[in-house]
Amino acid sequence: MSKIRHYIDTLFKEWYNYTMVKVSYRRATDRTRRKIREAFADLLAKHGSVKNITVTDLAERAEITRGTFYNYYNNLYEVGAELQAELEGELFADSYEFNSVDDIEQYVNQVFAFLKQQEGVYRQLLSSDAPAAFLSQLEISMTQRVLMILRKKGIHDKNTEFELLILTNGAFAIIRKYYRNEIAVKLDDIRDYLNQKLRDMFVRYVK
Repeated sequence: MSKIRHYIDTLFKEWYNYTMVKVSYRRATDRTRRKIREAFADLLAKHGSVKNITVTDLAERAEITRGTFYNYYNNLYEVGAELQAELEGELFADSYEFNSVDDIEQYVNQVFAFLKQQEGVYRQLLSSDAPAAFLSQLEISMTQRVLMILRKKGIHDKNTEFELLILTNGAFAIIRKYYRNEIAVKLDDIRDYLNQKLRDMFVRYVK
């Protein structure tokens, strides 16, 4: 019985050590990938386009070798795609049931809270030419969520949809200017304005 117990204990220790090595490796991998993404965002903000960045520049900024970079990515565009996916994933991860303007306001507040929380990295990213797709997706998502509620309430008027498109398109145009330092406004101001205008729409159209 003692030999069996010893054998089981040995197997467990080997499994545990192997698991800890894998966890340690994964954490190191995550740290390196994060360093690469942050360096990419810094360089993107500085140069304005991926075309103006080299792998050598990024490796120096991330304090890694070119070989280490190629252990994780094939090219710079993969880094950009991963950073984009990370941002989108965190914003769109939760699934909400939208039934009222209060639900939309909660969603708007979460989006703007996230953009403020990630200011360090994402302000740099959003100041370049790379985030256009992200902001467009966010704009479309928010517009569709509001339209979904309006339609649930029996509102199918073309003018209402047109007004909503103007509102969301204008709000995100201001967000783009904010991240490019082209306008003296705060994210909180944009959030509050958007929430108030959405609430005004519901008061006017939803009976």
